[in-house]
Amino acid sequence: MADETRDVSGHEQLSVVIRVVDPDIQANGDQCRKSAMLKEFFLGFIKLDHFDAESLTSEIAKFLSDLNIDIKNCIALCFDG
Repeated sequence: MADETRDVSGHEQLSVVIRVVDPDIQANGDQCRKSAMLKEFFLGFIKLDHFDAESLTSEIAKFLSDLNIDIKNCIALCFDG
């Protein structure tokens, strides 16, 4: 997940969080809480100079690659508003 924010100096940045499914937890009815299956981790901020879709996509892909996160293992649902 990424969302635009400003730092204290007013510079635009993206806040990046990754949500993962814990493969060791089985969802068997009431035996497992859904919240236990999902974990979220704050990965960091990406400083932004350009705000078009191509630049944002490139910056996010580079950021994930630098953390050795394979983009092929990522799924996204995107909402705005």
